[in-house]
Amino acid sequence: MNKEKYNILVVEDEIYSIHYLRHILEALGYKNIYEATSNDEALNIVNSHNINIVFMDININGSVDGITCANNLNEKYFLPIIFTTAYGDSDTITDASDTNIFGFLVKPFEKNDVEASLSVANKIIKNTYNNNQTVLNTDNVINLGNNQIYNVSKKTLSINNNPTNLTKKELTFLHLLCENIDYYVSYETLKMNIWNNKDVSNSTIRDTLLRLRKKAPLLKIENVSNYGYILKK
Repeated sequence: MNKEKYNILVVEDEIYSIHYLRHILEALGYKNIYEATSNDEALNIVNSHNINIVFMDININGSVDGITCANNLNEKYFLPIIFTTAYGDSDTITDASDTNIFGFLVKPFEKNDVEASLSVANKIIKNTYNNNQTVLNTDNVINLGNNQIYNVSKKTLSINNNPTNLTKKELTFLHLLCENIDYYVSYETLKMNIWNNKDVSNSTIRDTLLRLRKKAPLLKIENVSNYGYILKK
C-alpha cells in the first residue's frame, strides 16, 4: 500500500481530537488526510475525493450522528469505517455494527491503537480482494483486467486492491455494463435503470460516463453510435 496515495477522511467535531488523530496518522506516514465536522461536510469530501477509509466519531454535532453519517456515506460509496467514540458500551457497538465497520477505537486511544486498527482494516480489504480473485469465473465477480475487480453481488469495484468510490448513478451505470459484458447496453436501458425513465439527454449519460472513466480510466467501455455502450473484458 502506497501511503502517499492513501486518502483518509476524519469526521470529528472537536478540533483537538482532529489535530490529535491527524498527528498520529502523519506520524504513521499518511499524507492525504481530509477533515469534516458534520455529515454534510463528509458527503462533500467523499464526492470530491477518492477516500480509502474513514475515521468516524460516533457523537458528531448536528442532527445526524456518526452512525447515521456512515450509513449515508455508504448509500453512495463503499467506504470502510473505523469508528471512534468516548463510549465503549455494548449498545453503541451494536448500533455501529450495522454499518460498514472495519474497526472500533475507544477514546482515549494512542498511536499503536490507530496503527493496529488500520492494519486490521487493510487486511480485511486485501483478503476480500484476494477472495474475489479465487472465484473470478463465478457469476458474482468479474475480472475487468488491469487489476480491476467488480463484485456483482456486493456492487463494488476494486482497483489495485482498493475500493473505488462511485456515486449511485456511476455504480448503476457500471453494474448494467457488467451484467451485460461484451453485449450492447442501449441509451433507453440506461435511462430506465439510472434515471427511472426520465427524459434525460444523451449528453447527461455521457457526463455520467465521463465521471466513471475519470475514476476508472482503464475500463474498456466503447460507444456504439446512436445506440449506447459496451463494456469489454
